Amino acid sequence: MALYTANSVWPGRHLKSSTTRSNPLFMGIESMSSLDALENQISSMLARLKLGDVMRSLWLLSQESKDLKPFMIAGLSMFAMRFSPPSNTSQLIKSYNIASLIELSNKYILGDPITFDESLRDEFESSNPVFLMLRVVSSQFPYEVEVFSEFARPFYLYHEIPRQLHGQPGIPDFDFETSFLGLHGFTALDFITTGFVVYAASRSGFSINRDYLLNARRKGIKLPNQKVLCLILDQLSADKVKFSCLYEKRKNSDRRFRMYDFNPLISYPLIKPCQNRQFATSGKDFFHSPVPGLIGSRISAGIFYDMYNAHSTASGNTFSEFFGYVFEAYVGLVLKNCIKTETLLSEVDIRKFYPSNKGKVSDWIWMDGSSLILIECKATRFSRAAQSIASEEAVNNSLAQVRKGLKQLHSFISACCSKSQELERFHQCTTFRPILVTLEPLHLVDSILFREHIKGTSKNKRFAVLLRT
Repeated sequence: MALYTANSVWPGRHLKSSTTRSNPLFMGIESMSSLDALENQISSMLARLKLGDVMRSLWLLSQESKDLKPFMIAGLSMFAMRFSPPSNTSQLIKSYNIASLIELSNKYILGDPITFDESLRDEFESSNPVFLMLRVVSSQFPYEVEVFSEFARPFYLYHEIPRQLHGQPGIPDFDFETSFLGLHGFTALDFITTGFVVYAASRSGFSINRDYLLNARRKGIKLPNQKVLCLILDQLSADKVKFSCLYEKRKNSDRRFRMYDFNPLISYPLIKPCQNRQFATSGKDFFHSPVPGLIGSRISAGIFYDMYNAHSTASGNTFSEFFGYVFEAYVGLVLKNCIKTETLLSEVDIRKFYPSNKGKVSDWIWMDGSSLILIECKATRFSRAAQSIASEEAVNNSLAQVRKGLKQLHSFISACCSKSQELERFHQCTTFRPILVTLEPLHLVDSILFREHIKGTSKNKRFAVLLRT
């Protein structure tokens, strides 16, 4: 994936209005006041355009230009949801040349406070540059969704494997299916199936309505009844009010970092451009997905966040404890279907000859001749603070599970190298490849700068391991 910065030029700029070429706002964001002025100009321009018109225009332009990247679409969509008045179902949706709006939006979301805040600039010059890179990457890459596994993976993570593990000895007592149903009023399988159909429809056209789903069910696609479909669509979608409320709730408290505010499209990948009394009428209302790939994220990682947040207490998180075993089993399932001739051992297999009082072990071991590939699974991710502000403290807090995984890998490798009697079957191994697998990508964590930071903040300086996310 390409990374865009404030100096990047959107190739579609030749479409923009000539009135923006001499606009002083294109000279750079040099202060908080110029950032305010830029936001006010975007707001003023969008206030004169109906929401449905903006989204239709943006969609048409995205069909024409591959240079209009998903994060750019998401950025302008968020502005439109905040500042444009809702459309009316009784009026035709129009399209306009909005290239100048895209230019302004891109300038805003590609900004960074180190360009105008002296204290932040000084802090940046004396710190690891990976922190700045992390917030830039985190504002762009999540919208570049690899949908190849976004629909098969959640079937196993949130349906098949939880059912297999429920009630097994040694596994935390957690009924995933009952808990999810109680939280949302529908099953995880219905959510995943409906999400896939909505994604497919959103990829093929500008809009989708409830009638599309009802017709799909009549044609044989296994979708839930109309009542459940409405509940699922409510979880996937937001109108202007619902969208803006979530934005206000989760925006960065430090407004110098407002260009990295949480985008509610992550939670609500479907938007409702219209608003009037006919909107709830089947056939009249419609939904639009500015970045369809986010539907895949919502029914995959989004389910994890739903359950994690719902079960977080002061004493711990029962879902998280259970899901660690689910994720480990999922990684094992993938490995078993990829490895045919080499030896694959699970933690349970290893514990048969290397008891827990002897030391830490990895979740999976792949033995190939004299090479030993050790795989540790962690259902971890960067926090919002780490992604949006990327302070060293926030990043370090997010790396707690990474460090824990590295210690486990390091401990077992050390035991192998010291020729522990219980590990005799690995004595001939001369090459060790530690791999850390995470539920979501830990962007940049495998970079030289990030590995140096992890080693520099770890007490054990021998953590020179290869990270894979």
